Amino acid sequence: MKKATWQYFTLEEYQQRLDALRTRMAERGVDVMLIHTPENLYYMTGYQTPGYYWYQTLVVLMDREPVFVTRLLEDSNAEHLTWVEERRPYGDSEDWVAKTRDVLADLGMGSKRIGVEKKSWFLTVYDLEKLEGMLPDATFVDCSMLVEEGRVIKSAQEIEYIRQAARAAEAGVKAGIEASRVGVSENEVAAAIHSAQIRAGSEYTGLPIFITAGERSFLAHVTWYRGVIKAGDTVFLEIPGCINRYHASQIRNVYLGDPSARMLKAAGVMTDALEEMIKFIRPGVTAHDAHMLCKRVIDDGGIGVTLNHRAAYSIGIAFAPDWGEGHIISMTEGEQRELRAGMTFHVIPSVFLPGLTSVGMSETVLVTETGCEAITGNVERKLFSK
Repeated sequence: MKKATWQYFTLEEYQQRLDALRTRMAERGVDVMLIHTPENLYYMTGYQTPGYYWYQTLVVLMDREPVFVTRLLEDSNAEHLTWVEERRPYGDSEDWVAKTRDVLADLGMGSKRIGVEKKSWFLTVYDLEKLEGMLPDATFVDCSMLVEEGRVIKSAQEIEYIRQAARAAEAGVKAGIEASRVGVSENEVAAAIHSAQIRAGSEYTGLPIFITAGERSFLAHVTWYRGVIKAGDTVFLEIPGCINRYHASQIRNVYLGDPSARMLKAAGVMTDALEEMIKFIRPGVTAHDAHMLCKRVIDDGGIGVTLNHRAAYSIGIAFAPDWGEGHIISMTEGEQRELRAGMTFHVIPSVFLPGLTSVGMSETVLVTETGCEAITGNVERKLFSK
């Protein structure tokens, strides 16, 4: 291992991650593993680029240092951001699958058991089938989620980056609340949020900020869209922060005018659900039970709607197209895995109110040894009205 020019974890921590992955590889019975997922590449090595629309993989062996295969244009990122010493980049006119085959063959892995991430969005069916055809004597083994097993529990340094991301998210939320006024456009609110978020240290986030007002707040996952905020509109804010690719996020609502009793009640139910979950979450509780608690509070809240999505999702490393890690673990019905200290989640009680708006209240939380800590939490939990 070499020290990177820009390195955000110690070499000791990277070595621990590599050793743990090799243990899991041995349990799966593979001789070598190909990692294609951007978040997993970052977790294992520190490598990052928004240029993952080109092919890239890390070849992890059991008894020698890994080898990076990246686009030549991205090789500087592998050189300066990672501890990996051996890199074999390909040019834009080269066949990256053939390059991968050649690397595996040179390493004596051409007829071995090769682990691949079949669930990765970044290993196409075309490339995998082509590689299988080029290595007919190899056995390909699905090792999806093998790296993610290490990511689910955050280290002290990872948690520190999430705490810093939380401060950037809160800065964005506060700016969004302040900027939301009658006659102001969603774009102006978005500009204020981005300015505060970035000034607080945030990098670009895995998803855009979600901000919408009025009738468009019925839509899921929508962003600013030039609309002018009117009296009686609800402004929905779901704002992330990102530090060294680690994310935190927070939801708040702003109402322009005097909110109706129904709106106030709905906001109160979301707050109750959030706070009950924070009190309930602790090591040993199942993700299913935490989800069902959130659903029960909302269903019994007397607002005429039910929770119809997961109550929380793991959050940490992210590149587009997501800012979460919900594919690793989410709090949803039927998920019987137990929560463990060091897990981080975005807890998201939120619903659509027919004929009114969407309403939500969220925090990024850490499962501690004895309970749950809201990492975000410096913005009052209430419906803001102006």
